[in-house]
Parts: sequence; structure tokens; C-alpha cells
Amino acid sequence: MIRKGSKVLKMGAVILVAALGFGGWAWNTAFRPNSLESEGRYILDPGTSADSAVAQLAQEGRVRNAASFSRYLSWRGWDVEGGLRAGRYMIPNGLDNRGLARLLRSGAREAVRVRFNAARLPSDVAETVADQLALNPGDILAAMTDPLTAARNGTDVEAFRTRFIPNTYEMWFDIAAPEFVDRMVREWKIWWSLEKRAQAEALGLTPEEVGVLASIVKSETSRMDEAPTVAGLYLNRLRKGMRLQADPTLIYALGDFSIRRVLNVHRKIDSPYNTYQNAGLPPGPINFPEPSYLNAVLNAEEHDFIFMCAREDFSGYHAFAQTNREHERNARRYRKALDKQGVYK
Repeated sequence: MIRKGSKVLKMGAVILVAALGFGGWAWNTAFRPNSLESEGRYILDPGTSADSAVAQLAQEGRVRNAASFSRYLSWRGWDVEGGLRAGRYMIPNGLDNRGLARLLRSGAREAVRVRFNAARLPSDVAETVADQLALNPGDILAAMTDPLTAARNGTDVEAFRTRFIPNTYEMWFDIAAPEFVDRMVREWKIWWSLEKRAQAEALGLTPEEVGVLASIVKSETSRMDEAPTVAGLYLNRLRKGMRLQADPTLIYALGDFSIRRVLNVHRKIDSPYNTYQNAGLPPGPINFPEPSYLNAVLNAEEHDFIFMCAREDFSGYHAFAQTNREHERNARRYRKALDKQGVYK
């Protein structure tokens, strides 16, 4: 009886020691601080495996003991595909393995401030946005130019580009390309309040048409104090049934943005964006105008100008005219200035 009891006691002691040892190992693995003392951002790209994530954390100096963190993920069964969620995370100081793993599994990632402006083509927007999110430009461009998405929003691909208003937006780092496009549409709808829609209607324009005209105004002048005057001029031409004859639309149609001097040969291009040959507004914007240019159209200056020409002093401002005779005088002065500068194309 004593021997049997002794064996039981010894076995119990071994089990207890083993349990305490495992408990100590588990506690040490789970709860010992492993992240650095100073907090920092960490980007976990979509499709990154647990092993690659651990290696990246170690390379960036985000963990003290990479092997310990790797063992913890394996112990919890979180070292499989989808065990960690992509995102841009702010890792606090002093996190233990459990806390770090839970953070990277939670999806409670940090929002990214995505900014794009001064974009001319959809590919420009795609490139700029892709640099700030876990996306590639091709996916963004495909989503931006998807005919089905445009149709679902009651427009075509050309006019759909007016939905992308340059600004700064907060969004998740791992947002998908279609979700990015949906977000832009929501922001467009928010910007176009009932008041702004009423302003557009008073001008005889739809929100899309305001976006198209604003893109022309943006191409014509970088001087915001002049933008409402330019907008008023084009509205006057539209009301009179005159062709817009906007040089930037020709440059857009030609796809050669190095052109500084529009020539008669350029005006012969067969394109719906040739506003010398086609009446009314082109089918879509020729760039992505900022809200300031949209507002310049909605608050266009009332005047009688129907002609404009860049000033010969190259100040970026324009000389405006009510008559063709007056306009020709302004144009001659500008052409002479170009000749002096040696600008012939």
C-alpha cells in the first residue's frame, strides 16, 4: 500500500511539475512583453503569410523575439492562411505576444489619409492612390473604368470620372478597389448637396456637366481669382449656342500634354473632345477638378465676355473680350510673345 501510494504521489508530482512547466512556458510565451518600447506603424499587406509577417516584424524591429512570437502563433493555430488580417496597424509599446497577435487578427487597423489632386487621367489617380493603399494601380483603374459600375450609377464611363473629386479621405489601408470606387461615389453624393444641385440647375447644368466644365476651367487657369470669370465666359458661349473652342480639350484629345501652342492642324482632330468641331460640352472631364473649381462654376461671374486669350506677360492670367475684333488684338499680342520665346508648338 505504501509503495503503491508512493508511486501515485511520484506520478502526481511529475504531472504537477510538467503542468507547472507548461504553464510557465505558456505564460512566458503569451505574456512576456515582446514589442518595442516605442510605438510604431506596421503595414501587413494582403496575402502575407504568418512566417513572412513575423520575418517582416523582426526586420523592421517591431518585436524583440521573433521566434517567440512565431511559436505563439503556431500554438494558437493562427499561423495559417487568414490567421492575420491585412492592414496598417499602430503597434503600442510593450505588447506581449498575445496582445500583438490579437491586434494583427482583429482588423482594428489604422485608417490611412489618402490624398489625390492635380490628376489629369484615371491612370494618374490609380497610381497616386495605389502608392497609399494595399492596391495595385491596375485594379484601381479597372474599377474606375468599369462600364457596369458607371451604368449602375446612372452614367457612362466618360461622365463617371466626375465622381472622383480630389481631396483627402480617410479609409482602411486594405480597402478593395471596388470599395474605393464606391467610397468616391458616396463622397460625390455628399458633396453635391441639395443646395449645390439647385445652383447647377439654375445654370442649366447637371452635376456631371459642372464637373466637365470645371475640368476645362482648371486647364485654362491656375489663378483661382480668375476661375469664376473663365467659367462665366464658357457659360455665355453655351447659352449663345457657340462652340466652346477650348484649346485644352484639343490637347486632351491629342494626348500630347507637352503642347504649348495650339495650331490649326490640331483643330482638325476627329474626337468628341474637339470643342472646335463639336457643339456643347465634351462627354467627360479632361482632368479631375478640385472642389474649388467646381465652386467656381457654380458661382460663375456674370459678364458679357465670350473670348479669352492668355496675356502676353505669361502671368497665367487672361485677356477677356466681348468682340472678335478685340479678341484678335489680344491674340496677336500673345502670338508675338510666343514667337519671341521661340515657342512654335
